[in-house]
Amino acid sequence: MSVESLIQIIHKHNPEAETDFDFLKKCYSFAENAHRKQMRKSGDPYFMHCVRTAEILAQLRLDMDTICAGLMHDVLEDTGVTRSKLEEKFGANIAHLVEGVTKIGRYKFSGGKRKRQADTYRKLLLATAEDMRVILIKLADRLHNMETLEHLTIEQQLRIAKETLEIYAPIAHRLGIWSIMSRLEDMSLKYLLPDVYREIADLLKEKLEERQTYCNKMEAVIHAELKKHGIIANVRGRTKHIYSIYQKMHLKGTPFKDICDLVGLRVIVEDDWHCYNALGVLHLRWGYLPDRLRDWIGQPKKNGYQSLHTTILDGGNPIEIQIRSKAMHQVAENGIAAHWSYKEGVPTTKKALSIFANYKEMLEEIQETQDVPGQFIESMKLELFQDEVYVFTPKGDIHALPAGSTAIDFAYKIHTDIGNTCCGAEVNNVLKPIREPLQNGDRVHILTNPKSSPSRSWIRFVKTANARSKIRHWFRDKDKADAIELGKTFLKAELQVSYLNANDFMKSPKLLDIAKQLRFENVEELYIQIGNGNASATQVVNQLKPEKGKIAEEEELPKRSESAIQLENGIDLGMVRAMKCCNPIPGDDIVGYLTRGRGVSVHRSGCVRLLDEPERFIDVNMCAEDGVTYPAQIYVECDDKPGMLGEITTAIARFHVNIRSGNFKSSDKTSIDDTANDHFTLEVTGVEQLKEVMDTIKGLNGVDRVVRKI
Repeated sequence: MSVESLIQIIHKHNPEAETDFDFLKKCYSFAENAHRKQMRKSGDPYFMHCVRTAEILAQLRLDMDTICAGLMHDVLEDTGVTRSKLEEKFGANIAHLVEGVTKIGRYKFSGGKRKRQADTYRKLLLATAEDMRVILIKLADRLHNMETLEHLTIEQQLRIAKETLEIYAPIAHRLGIWSIMSRLEDMSLKYLLPDVYREIADLLKEKLEERQTYCNKMEAVIHAELKKHGIIANVRGRTKHIYSIYQKMHLKGTPFKDICDLVGLRVIVEDDWHCYNALGVLHLRWGYLPDRLRDWIGQPKKNGYQSLHTTILDGGNPIEIQIRSKAMHQVAENGIAAHWSYKEGVPTTKKALSIFANYKEMLEEIQETQDVPGQFIESMKLELFQDEVYVFTPKGDIHALPAGSTAIDFAYKIHTDIGNTCCGAEVNNVLKPIREPLQNGDRVHILTNPKSSPSRSWIRFVKTANARSKIRHWFRDKDKADAIELGKTFLKAELQVSYLNANDFMKSPKLLDIAKQLRFENVEELYIQIGNGNASATQVVNQLKPEKGKIAEEEELPKRSESAIQLENGIDLGMVRAMKCCNPIPGDDIVGYLTRGRGVSVHRSGCVRLLDEPERFIDVNMCAEDGVTYPAQIYVECDDKPGMLGEITTAIARFHVNIRSGNFKSSDKTSIDDTANDHFTLEVTGVEQLKEVMDTIKGLNGVDRVVRKI
């Protein structure tokens, strides 16, 4: 495409564009020379890709700087051009845009650890939030790359198609750029699931002529009906893209024959008022499905989309119709790009600023999950893909949430404290379960109680990254406080056993010295690590008192003599005892500790009661014996619901494992969606059997976690 052809496209899509195209010609010539000797895998000159990228941006009616940056978007990465040279010739704005696209191009999403992948997603999101034009150029660049993907290897096709479907298509959707989103989705499906793509394409072709004839007939009938009522409208058929059909067929289980919007019409009128007039005319003339009526004009989507949706019945045939104004149609196709300021290159209208603000809000919420890499990735995909539901506070304030959101999501959307103290919810003046998905138009009143607190089970059903992050944060703070108190309790107990004054020693400056020796920043961190079982209270007390080592020997309380425990090379050093403090069983990673005059005590490796005295450790083995069982303690956190305990004990009994003892405790009754804490002492033959039992319990519906206790 020549520069003159590109100018014609700009004029066609944006008659208000600048009339002086000398700057564009200068950029065109510069990029063409920079890429002169480069070829694409297809054998075409590389510069063709740059021109196609600029053409897509022109079709979006973007400003001249963005189009010019599209022409030169690869010069920093693929040629010898430097940023300083680019800025010198074309200004800081162009250089900034090209550099931003170059940075995004360096982010690779396939393979690697989840932490690295999460960091990559995060960098991309931050780059898009800094200057929205950067991601618009990248979307145009990606669209043309997908259009020419057949020239790459199968491995490259799959990697790029997956990345496109998971990252770039959802971003296009979030920004409301349907014209790019639908093409990216269809082309991604073509390479990721070629058989499915061909199946749907063939189904669409089967009765294409018949559907087209019917569609043309309905266009004429509807146009005449509207004209009869004084409404001038452009009525046209619309094509449902293949990926959206795939979602209904394969993700929602809808048979192809039952997808009622295969035949769809779009009615475009002059303004908002005529949209509602047209809707009334259609409903007077034809029957319609009330549950499929949607008003996205009164309640625009977060990405700026506005339209009326209705499904009329023509002789039993459902026809989905979208009614919108010309301005709404421009937004529906080009999203945030439809509101661009062509001189400053930034969104300035209220609608564009709203889209931009919602996008940034989403990024901020996702950012809060950055300490959980896997959760960050899932939250990003969820927030980008989800459609919205619109719900109201009792005062009538409206809030948009991802489809499927619950009262808990709504509570955290309003305020963190409301979410943390939520004890119930009234939806449309009726008390409803907090995990029930909210519907469009629901009026939600959150009930709170200062004594209520979040439940771990909430994480399983909330939909927003914001709610999930706030719940996790609450439990991190709570777990920290609990660990500090537990650590203090353990240390006090050890001091009392050694006949030491707990009050004096816990205020001693020496405690800080010991914490730093153990590589902890302060005494609070020492308490946390003791409470979490990562540091030994015995070890700390042994360093506080003169006679190091005495406490460990006193705590070696024999359970029974175990003939199954064998010392290295068969050496007999006297009595060998498995210790109650950690209850080692066959299959555990164990170590022997040579005591002073009391034989060998056997512990699980990492037992907090072991002193740091490697010279007294010896290798031991513990073998399972026929007919012999060993005690193992487990902790189960689960929903406090009828029958839950029975399901757990039945699962245990399935392995012919005896429950020696059990302790079952429900959570505070002021909390909603309560959890129960169950402690069991089981008699097992070894680690292998214990693992089978724990895995089975974990698989039960309603069980949050199962851990083995020390």
